[in-house]
Amino acid sequence: MRYWISALALGVSLGNVHAATLDSPQAKALAQEAYVFAYATVEHDKVLTAIAAKLPFNRLYSEPRLLGPQDNKVVSPNNDTFYSRALLDLRGEPMVLDVPAVEGRYYSFQLVDMRTDNLDYIGTRATGSKAGRFLIAGPDWQGEMPKGFSGVIRSPSRLVFLLGRTEVKGEADQQDAANVLMGYALQPLSKVIASAAPDALPPLQLPAYQDTKHGPAQALFSTFNNLAPLHEWTPAERAKLERFAAIGVEPGAAFEPPADLSEAIAQGAEAGREQVRTASSQVSVEQQGWFRSPTNVGKFGDDDLTRAAVAWRYIYANDPVEAVYPMALHDAQGQTLDGTKAYRLHFPAGQLPPVNAFWSLTLYDGKTQLLAANPIQRYALGDRSPDLHYDADGGLTLTLQSAAPTQQQGNWLPTPQGPFNLLLRLYLPKAGALDGSYQLPTIARVEP
Repeated sequence: MRYWISALALGVSLGNVHAATLDSPQAKALAQEAYVFAYATVEHDKVLTAIAAKLPFNRLYSEPRLLGPQDNKVVSPNNDTFYSRALLDLRGEPMVLDVPAVEGRYYSFQLVDMRTDNLDYIGTRATGSKAGRFLIAGPDWQGEMPKGFSGVIRSPSRLVFLLGRTEVKGEADQQDAANVLMGYALQPLSKVIASAAPDALPPLQLPAYQDTKHGPAQALFSTFNNLAPLHEWTPAERAKLERFAAIGVEPGAAFEPPADLSEAIAQGAEAGREQVRTASSQVSVEQQGWFRSPTNVGKFGDDDLTRAAVAWRYIYANDPVEAVYPMALHDAQGQTLDGTKAYRLHFPAGQLPPVNAFWSLTLYDGKTQLLAANPIQRYALGDRSPDLHYDADGGLTLTLQSAAPTQQQGNWLPTPQGPFNLLLRLYLPKAGALDGSYQLPTIARVEP
């Protein structure tokens, strides 16, 4: 029951801050700050509730199919890997993930806390290609790793999102990749070590997701208050929460803004949402149409705005050492990418993406951030694409347009009739991609 005691104690401590000292401008500013702070956690709820509606907690589900336009629960999904997913309820006891030996194929398990920070990884880079057994524990567990385990991962959250990616090397490889999924297993610690299971806790109830991009912005605060007790907040975060309590943003409490400040708080939340929306298109300095991945992705610290901006645009981004995600919203002349135009994306000779695993270029609808439907069901191109035609000098030129080109259709990435954006994924990037010295490809509009 320590989880419930901790949540209650947190709520009481935040009650020491009162709204009486706030005027309307201060309340508006505080609401804007609180919105940015809370956004990623609430956007995270979209996936949490979607999975919880179909899958029991602590159950691993691996799906041997590549995602397409119909998959709308996660913005900017990849079309490169099979996904595995689970929601780990760590309130009662740790969970154990077993993985098989995975040779000659990239795989990873990303563990995401309630703040959308990444915990330690399990996979090709982090733990190697050999079989392993890993303990995943929440903040209330005080035990030690049992013998025979490969490692322990500790989480500040009592609910952890486990997201696995297993590389698929093409259509003919899908069955072999699916066989790898069969080797993943998730079990509670008590079952693995044949000990008594802890007493059952009340079922975990997640708040219904409310669209963060539409509707009253302050609705976000109700969801955040409900989710916040599932996380063990740092002292710096607790200091922020103590200030936010004055406007009704308080872990475990109903969101009830002070009546005389309610309009200012609503306005502040709207300002916060616009701040996040704007920041999502400016996550780094733009270079020739590209925004490089922020260097603190996955380990955001106190950078609440970048955390929120990433959640808005491409939530669950990997740590840079695992993958980087340069994003293009504009062409080389600074014009918005639009499917009513045609483009050539060119990698010069010797400038293909530097990776130790693989790379891909994925196209998304600019309005929804989802994969854009097209007649040939092609959503990405990369080093595993079977029909790429390379330039005579070893470079690579891709065609981005809505209509099929007359030549080299293997190099064609279909665009929607409207705005679109691109993500260039580099899995296990080499030094040049990490330090910014790698020159990203040019995107040039083709004049009719």
